Amino acid sequence: MSNQTLTIVKTESSAGSWQDAQDKALWAPAAKALGLTYVLDTSQSWADARAQVEAGSIKWDIIQIALAEIPQAKAAGVLEKLDSDVYNKADFVPGSCTDYFVANSLYSTVIAWNKSIYGANSPKSKDDFWDVKKFPGKRALWNEPVGMLEAAVLALGTSRDKVYEFLSSEDGRRAAINKLAEIGSHISLWWESGAQASQLMRDGEVDMILTWGGRVQGAIDDGVNFAYTFHDGQLGTDGYAVVKGAPNRDAAMRFLNEVSKPEYQKDLSNSFPTAPVNMKAFEIAGYTTEKIATMASAPQNVAVQYAVDPEFWAQHGAWAYAAYDKIRRSN
Repeated sequence: MSNQTLTIVKTESSAGSWQDAQDKALWAPAAKALGLTYVLDTSQSWADARAQVEAGSIKWDIIQIALAEIPQAKAAGVLEKLDSDVYNKADFVPGSCTDYFVANSLYSTVIAWNKSIYGANSPKSKDDFWDVKKFPGKRALWNEPVGMLEAAVLALGTSRDKVYEFLSSEDGRRAAINKLAEIGSHISLWWESGAQASQLMRDGEVDMILTWGGRVQGAIDDGVNFAYTFHDGQLGTDGYAVVKGAPNRDAAMRFLNEVSKPEYQKDLSNSFPTAPVNMKAFEIAGYTTEKIATMASAPQNVAVQYAVDPEFWAQHGAWAYAAYDKIRRSN
């Protein structure tokens, strides 16, 4: 086992401080504990693993992936079923792990704004993000539709518990895309990675942005005068999967078991503003009340958010990406 070298594939959107935190808190110490070495590679998404699987020439072992992407990746035959001892289901946030996916963090897609621009009259909802008259300013959205499409549904006045019910009909999906088209001409930048979103806030290039809460909190911790709200935020889960036919399959399973332990989860949340999914981390971390208030998985924050629906994206993802790309290209 000591001669094995795992290949861990990170996504381009995870570049910067999030990747650095995983390397410091998870990958390096886990590899040391198991007597492994590892190398990192980069891909745009899990779909890049498909070519390796289809060609029967697999070079990757572990891929970074979001829970929302698992149904599509599983259907494409890209993923190995995880061994039953990779994680203890009872220790994790309900629904955060599957037979093909182990979570490493919870995150929220939130609305954030520059306090210097808006002061006490700050935006509070997705509807406010769309209100360019009441809240003028430079805006930014992700260059992918996950979380952005749902934000449009909220801006249409739908309650967060009805978002996917609204999107279940063709009329609802079309209305959401039309709402995105409405704001498209007011989008100054379409960010491509969390690191870029963070830099936009730090450089004052945007006044309002829909992005991941951890990136906003990280900027705030560094003195950037931004604020955000968890209200109507979208809860997502980030984590790992093993590529079908991975050359170091068994070592990959052991590695995922190791990084899923509460000690690693605690260290990750102390290295980056993210929320543990192994709830035993809360028992050993000694988080302050202030720290817990910034976590997506804190009970008071979960209560005002909704969870991304992986099955929706499995069924309608191709359509949503194509429609969203059309809006981006026209603005």
